[in-house]
Amino acid sequence: MHQPQRPGKAAEAVALNRRATFLRHACVGGTGMIHRDFPFPGLGPGTMLLGSEGEIPVEWLAPGDRLITRDHGAQMVQHVVRLRRMPSGAVLPPPIVFLPGEYGPGGKLTEKLRVAPGTRGLVKRPECEPDFGTDEVLARFGDLTRRSEPRRDATMGALTYHLVLMQRHEIINAGSLWVESTDADTAARLDLPAAVRRVSALLRPGARAPRRCLTRDEAVLIREKCPRDLSLLDLLAA
Repeated sequence: MHQPQRPGKAAEAVALNRRATFLRHACVGGTGMIHRDFPFPGLGPGTMLLGSEGEIPVEWLAPGDRLITRDHGAQMVQHVVRLRRMPSGAVLPPPIVFLPGEYGPGGKLTEKLRVAPGTRGLVKRPECEPDFGTDEVLARFGDLTRRSEPRRDATMGALTYHLVLMQRHEIINAGSLWVESTDADTAARLDLPAAVRRVSALLRPGARAPRRCLTRDEAVLIREKCPRDLSLLDLLAA
């Protein structure tokens, strides 16, 4: 009986390259696809943030509130941008959705979490060490997901992405996952009040990210190096 042969290394390399190409370039079209080219980080409706006085819905977040950061304890929110359409006027792309009952790095999720595809999460995997000299990096959820279409989310209602600006680019806790606050490049593109621009360290020369921020190709590389049975949530830091 003929036994199928295992593909050779050359064939495996071709298949890997094809998948990486798909992950890099797929999904920039209609709203039924994951928009990996969406440039903004943002937290979607219903996101619960960990603050100094407990959890707070992102819709209630205001300047002066203090959020728990991974590196610097409780830090003050300077400004919140509510993005309801793209700057061009186009409709916002659908979020990447994590559901209650799924298992994250800290155990079972108890709340639904919606994030813009351009939001970076804190990845913690030994596969990062050889290429980046650390096991913790920031990577966009849209670059890490293997989904080609967003999950249906009939309960979401109108979509707004909330961009949280702090004195620095921080790592904050949203829905029990560690994600980024607004980064320096994004802050520079936003129409911010003059008072915020004057005091924000994000807009000063030399503003740094809290971890290395992976490009799309780098994120795809790490995703492919990790075991295929790992979910996106399995890649994230506890």
